Amino acid sequence: MNRGKTLKEIRKNKGFSQLILSKEIVSQSTYSKYEAGRIDIEVEKYIKLLNKLNISLEEFEYIHNERIYRKKKDIVQQFFLLNHNDIEKLTLLKVKTAEYLQIENDLEIKEIRLICEALIQLNLENINEAKEIIKPIWERISKYDQWYLSDIRLINTVLFLFPVDIAIEFTENVLKRLNKYNSFRDTDLLKSAFNINLSLLVIMSGDYSTALSIINDSLSQYKRKMNYYILALHFSRKAICHFHLGYKDSAIFLEKAFQLLRLYEDEEYFERIQLEFIKYTTVHDQELK
Repeated sequence: MNRGKTLKEIRKNKGFSQLILSKEIVSQSTYSKYEAGRIDIEVEKYIKLLNKLNISLEEFEYIHNERIYRKKKDIVQQFFLLNHNDIEKLTLLKVKTAEYLQIENDLEIKEIRLICEALIQLNLENINEAKEIIKPIWERISKYDQWYLSDIRLINTVLFLFPVDIAIEFTENVLKRLNKYNSFRDTDLLKSAFNINLSLLVIMSGDYSTALSIINDSLSQYKRKMNYYILALHFSRKAICHFHLGYKDSAIFLEKAFQLLRLYEDEEYFERIQLEFIKYTTVHDQELK
C-alpha cells in the first residue's frame, strides 16, 4: 500500500476533503496525484499534511504498516532493551539482524549486528576484538559535524569500550548536542542513559568521587524522566560509590534499587544489578588483601 492511499484513508476517516486538507500546502491536483500513488511530494509538505490531520509521523508509519511495527523497528527496540550481558539473547538478535539483511540492506541494522558481536566478545573478555569490531562505527560517526539521535543511541551502547578520558569528553559533547533536541521526546531519558553508562566507566577506573558526582547530577536533572530500570541503576551505582567512599548508607541506596525492581517484577534486572554490585565491591575487597 502506498503512503498516499494510507493518507487518503486517514483523511476520509477524519472528515477532510482533498481541497480542505491540501489548502495552503499543495494544490488539490498535486495532492490528488499523491493519494493515487502517481507522484511523491516534498517531505516538508508531507509533514504539514500530517500536522493538519493531527497525526504524528510515528503514528502514520504505524498505521501505514498495517498497525504492526516492521521487522526493523522490532530489532531496534529489542536491541535497546536488551541486557548486554546476556550472550544467548545477543546471539539470537544477531541471527535476526542477519536474516533481515538478507532481505534489505540497512546501515543501522548492520551496525546493530556489529555491536551484538562486539558485546558477545566483550562478555567473553575479548576486549581488543570487541574494539576492533566497533571501529568502523566510530570511524563513520566521528566524521560527522552533527550527530543524530540514532547515531548517539548506538554509540551509547558501546561507550564502555572507549578509554575513560575519551568517553568523558564524548559524553560532554553529546550532552551539549542533545540540547538542540530539548523539546524532542525521550531526550532527557537518553541523557540520563549516557550519564549512567559513563558512571560505570568511571567506577571501573576507580574514581568513585567523580562517578558519584555524575550520578547525583543526573538524578538532580532527570530523575522524574527516567525509566524505572535506569533509575534503579542510578541508585545501585550510587550504592557502589558510597561503599568505596566509606559512607554508611550504601545498603539503603541498593535497597531503593531493589524496591523499584520488585515493584515492576523485573527479576532479570534485579539479578543484573545484584551481580554488578557484588562484582564492583568484591573487587575492592580483593585488592585490599
